[in-house]
Amino acid sequence: MGDLHGTWEESFDMLWRFKAALEECCPGSIVEIDCKKINGKIHFSRMFVALRACIDGFLFGCRPYLGVDSTHLTGKYKGQLAAATAIDGHNWMYPVAYGIFGKETNSNWTWFMAQLKKAVGTPLGLTIHTNACKGLAYAVKKVFKGDVEHRECFRHLMANFRKQCKGDVLKYMWPCAWACTTHRYDTLMEKIKAASPKAITFLDKHHKLKWSRSKFSKECKVDYVNNNISECFNGWIKDYKDLPVADLMDKIREKIMEKIYTRQEIASRME
Repeated sequence: MGDLHGTWEESFDMLWRFKAALEECCPGSIVEIDCKKINGKIHFSRMFVALRACIDGFLFGCRPYLGVDSTHLTGKYKGQLAAATAIDGHNWMYPVAYGIFGKETNSNWTWFMAQLKKAVGTPLGLTIHTNACKGLAYAVKKVFKGDVEHRECFRHLMANFRKQCKGDVLKYMWPCAWACTTHRYDTLMEKIKAASPKAITFLDKHHKLKWSRSKFSKECKVDYVNNNISECFNGWIKDYKDLPVADLMDKIREKIMEKIYTRQEIASRME
């Protein structure tokens, strides 16, 4: 591994060369590296990457929907690999931006979301889908200030819900999430309340984000109740999470380029 990739410490230094090379060959890309000073020495803190082709493809070819999540890095230095993932016209995964930071804190998520807003702005009907992560919920609210629809992954919501409530109430939850009309939603919520009064209190207190189709805006045109698109991205890059940081960043860039090329080949054969 050392012969192939060099040392981990050298890899952090290589990030600035990666940034310079990417900005030169792909103008308009956003590559931000943030550092912090400890005992007089500069240390790497976090990084954000959004290729110009991905930004343009999202803004001009995708519906305004982004799944945001992070996954654990497994190399020498632990941390989180965060990503914002869209879906294209075939409902296929479309990576928009990615980055790394140490922990899922309010500060790190706010920084990541600020860079994401810098990259894609706030398109009409923009919807951000996340898991049950307090730091991420805080960041979306702080950065986008209510200008986006924030959905919560219902699968993660149910994982928490089952710890608090048992019995018949569980059979009404998924139909309630899939409900497409306000009338259907209200009817099922009454059944949930009758089966377990504390369930409503729990949802109102801990799950205030949108999780039912009946509450989704009509501009987005994406009715997903689960943030599965983020899980697709995490699975797509899982074999590279142990690479040194510079190799990891470049490997994801390489995979994105391959995916864009493959989509172009498929599109060229369409009539």
